[in-house]
Amino acid sequence: MMETFFLCIMIGIIALTFLMLIFLFKGNSVYDKLIGILVMSTKVILILILIGFVDGRRDMYVDIAISYGILGFLSSVILAKFLGQRGGRKHGN
Repeated sequence: MMETFFLCIMIGIIALTFLMLIFLFKGNSVYDKLIGILVMSTKVILILILIGFVDGRRDMYVDIAISYGILGFLSSVILAKFLGQRGGRKHGN
């Protein structure tokens, strides 16, 4: 019963992830694309945890989700620093 519930939630989150993928490709600015990537990585973490509940191997999938979350956080910090430096320069220098 709970596996069916988690499977339905996982299908819904996968559908929302594909909608975010459309937003990612139609985004006008770099910041829209950055937000799209960050939201998609959050949804992938949720999908990994739900797969762990459905599969019965929660410990393995939670470890993978935590490492994926750390990687996503570090990449977002690096991208924000890069975009902040690039946007802070004056034109003509």
